Amino acid sequence: MPNGIIDFNELQQERHDHLVRGIAADGMIRAFAVTSRETVQAARDNHHTSPVATAALGRLLIGGQLMGAMMKNPEELITLTVRGDGPLGGMTVTADAAGHVKGFANHPNIWLPLNGLKKLDVGGAVGAGTLSVVHDLPRTEPYMSQVELVSGEIGDDLTSYFVMSDQIPTSVGLGVLVDRDLSVKQAGGFIIQLMPGHYEYLVDDLEANLSDVKSVTAMLDEGMSPTTMLQHLLRGMEFEVLETRPVSFHCGCNTERAARVMLALGAEDLQDMIDKGETAEAYCHFCSKRHTFTPDQLSELLAAARG
Repeated sequence: MPNGIIDFNELQQERHDHLVRGIAADGMIRAFAVTSRETVQAARDNHHTSPVATAALGRLLIGGQLMGAMMKNPEELITLTVRGDGPLGGMTVTADAAGHVKGFANHPNIWLPLNGLKKLDVGGAVGAGTLSVVHDLPRTEPYMSQVELVSGEIGDDLTSYFVMSDQIPTSVGLGVLVDRDLSVKQAGGFIIQLMPGHYEYLVDDLEANLSDVKSVTAMLDEGMSPTTMLQHLLRGMEFEVLETRPVSFHCGCNTERAARVMLALGAEDLQDMIDKGETAEAYCHFCSKRHTFTPDQLSELLAAARG
């Protein structure tokens, strides 16, 4: 773009959640970075999470957005599930290749004291357990990989997943900064991977660049965007942006899908509720929406199903 000319569409996008995908070192490094404050805030609003649950679920949501951007099939879905013995109980996040992500924590309202570093104790909330990653592609059987949690801090656990499952040297950084009013002040992350056949000196160069990074939220607090984060992390390696896309928290549940859930209960149970004059409810764990059906609406569903 010529000097002095401002692209207002790009400027507007910079103010909202978005993800950047790029390469460096002549394609020997691929990199993704995202800013996700609005995404994590939406999850916090939907589930009324405590600060430590906001941070834990937010990190997994960010990881889902980043890993979704790595998928080549636009119809593919990826589901990340953390099962731990900590008070949070576990988390589930699903993302697609278009930047949409949704998720929930089993016990979103837990409160824990700060850890020894005076930070939210995400590792303590999650505890010991497993991280499973399921890829779901159209017309094929889903396939799953599972690894033991390294720390419960999510970023370390995803790094371990890439090394153990994909055998790809990977650096993952995830961060959520919760403000004093419990809102999400900053949220974002990055994934940087060394491709097969990379020069060995790139490992040392990348480690040197990463060594002076305090945290993702510190970079965001300094005003860095996903692009400038990657430029900083990959300085001296000829970083090139390939794509910029919006990302968001998006569930996709609706009355039609909820109606299919009702029908799955079976005609006998539905008729029993109709006869008793009961209202039925379908609850979405991902966005906390409740879809209700009156006896009259249940009668209409049942009649339509019977033809």
